[in-house]
Amino acid sequence: MRTTLKLTQIIDDWIAETDILPATKADYRRKINLWFRWLSSVGVDPRHAERRNIVEYKRHLQTEGRSVLTVCSYVTVVKLFYRYCSCQRYCENIGTGIRSSVKHREYYKAALSRSEASALMDSIDTSTTIGRRDKLIVALMLINGLRACEVERINISDFDMLKGRMVLHIQRKGKVDKRSTIALPELIGGLFEDYIGDRDFEMDDPLIISHAHGGGGGRRLSKITISAIVKQRLRDIGIDRPDITAHSLRHTCGSLMVESGVDVETIKDILGHTDTQTTRIYVEMAQQRRLLENSPSNIIAGLISKKPKKKKGR
Repeated sequence: MRTTLKLTQIIDDWIAETDILPATKADYRRKINLWFRWLSSVGVDPRHAERRNIVEYKRHLQTEGRSVLTVCSYVTVVKLFYRYCSCQRYCENIGTGIRSSVKHREYYKAALSRSEASALMDSIDTSTTIGRRDKLIVALMLINGLRACEVERINISDFDMLKGRMVLHIQRKGKVDKRSTIALPELIGGLFEDYIGDRDFEMDDPLIISHAHGGGGGRRLSKITISAIVKQRLRDIGIDRPDITAHSLRHTCGSLMVESGVDVETIKDILGHTDTQTTRIYVEMAQQRRLLENSPSNIIAGLISKKPKKKKGR
């Protein structure tokens, strides 16, 4: 580094100048600090890192078994940091030309089948407050395609009535306000009323909270905890695969809408995508499912394997 500033000061300045949400800033800070800790652990002076060190770091993350998306996010943050440092003339941009990850066309999380989605909903016992909460979480993600971070941000007051039907105001991923409004089916309206029915609450209270005994009750659950709850509910019905996570519920919603004939533009609006290119992932997922379940190759195999009929003798 061609500066006398401490690394902590450089990081602070970089974070301050980056136009991103507070939660993303915290994530950037965590990931860049992990990079510097790794450098120290392998005996490299953090102020004099080289391009080859980023390549080694990427390989280290891959050998740890991190997912493609995780490796991509960690390396991208490092590259962004050195691009900033280069603009400030603190050092060369040692991240130039380094690919964040190997790009795959496949979407990284699979969707549930219709029967699996139905089994998940049916498996949750709603005789307890926690059960009612968890079923509402699953329904919001599976039926309305919400992300875990969007469920986390919901307050009780975000449920509203519009022209005689229940709607929900959502703060979408990457947004700072709740401009997105979605219609809710009666099923979710009923789950919402059942869940808050036995709670003492103010309208501005968070919707999804902890119900732990002996302290901690009433605390808004984080997206990480919400995802862990969904993952455990999936394990409870025998689904425990790395490609099936809480985010798979959103993919299930999207792919089932495609299979049901909903047009791409409508799905885009429901899921809060900025363009249809992202939404078309679900078209590909639905097509792949159709090919697996009703492969045309089975028809060809049947035609080829049929024995020709013998001609009757004269």
